[in-house]
Amino acid sequence: MGEWSKKLGEHGEDIVESLLKLIGWHSSIKGTDIDCFKQKEHGKDGSLRKQHGIDFIFSSPSPLEDDLLRHLLVSSKFSSKPYPNSPSSTFKSHINDLATAIECFKKSETKKRINKSYQNVNSDSVSGVLFWINSADDPSTDIVQQVCNVKGIDDFPYGTIYVIDNYRASFLYDTIIYAKSSFGKENYRFLYPSTGKNIGTSTRLTSGEILPAEYLNSGIIPFHIETDKKKILLICCQENFSENTLKRLIGFSMAATLEFANEVLIAFPDYEFTKHKQDVDITKAGLANKKFASTIKVSSYKNDFRGSEE
Repeated sequence: MGEWSKKLGEHGEDIVESLLKLIGWHSSIKGTDIDCFKQKEHGKDGSLRKQHGIDFIFSSPSPLEDDLLRHLLVSSKFSSKPYPNSPSSTFKSHINDLATAIECFKKSETKKRINKSYQNVNSDSVSGVLFWINSADDPSTDIVQQVCNVKGIDDFPYGTIYVIDNYRASFLYDTIIYAKSSFGKENYRFLYPSTGKNIGTSTRLTSGEILPAEYLNSGIIPFHIETDKKKILLICCQENFSENTLKRLIGFSMAATLEFANEVLIAFPDYEFTKHKQDVDITKAGLANKKFASTIKVSSYKNDFRGSEE
């Protein structure tokens, strides 16, 4: 918590750009205006809309789906003030601004020019990413839960928009910093498990420096750690520790290891060795594959809870 709050204080309005670099979206195009193709429908208060301003555009071949170029339009809504007490109308405005930009970007000359710069892709997709964060609320503030049932945000065909609030932004920051500080920035990569859509043997990547957009709201981030001594599957979970969640993540790790890992490390925000060790031991004892069970360790990615299950 402390490190994330400090980061917000240091970077302020530039925090979104800092986060994009942290998740590997280095080549994002910053500050782009595109023409509006539906000036009347996208206008406000009876005025025609001429252009849409896009804070960042990140385009990259998808590591989770073969031959697909993903365009991600990023909207940065940073504030030094807390979230509104009644956030629905503000949220709806943010979503609609991004949704209309997505609709026009699909027809834009900018998209055509970006597409021409990529080879070996057969299709493309356009999604949005809304960073709605502030430096006043606690990092655990989950504004998405408060607005998840807002009505009237489906007026425009935006497809998918990922929403990153304080809670999700701090999770991204804490887990990536944990992986980097624990194992070295040169030794960690994001894991790209098999999805059934990334089956091309010649182009298949199992890990990389770019965080797939699908991980932004998933609640878990898997990492491939490789040092001189060992290979580790690191799974960071946004939920607090529980036996049921641990069992679910062990099941995921069995499918995701690809037989590369010598060790599986599962990290929670609140894990404490003295408090949770017995729960971990009982869970591991119940696994039929005893060899695999012996590779599992549990830790915390929060600075407040150092120490791991050895």
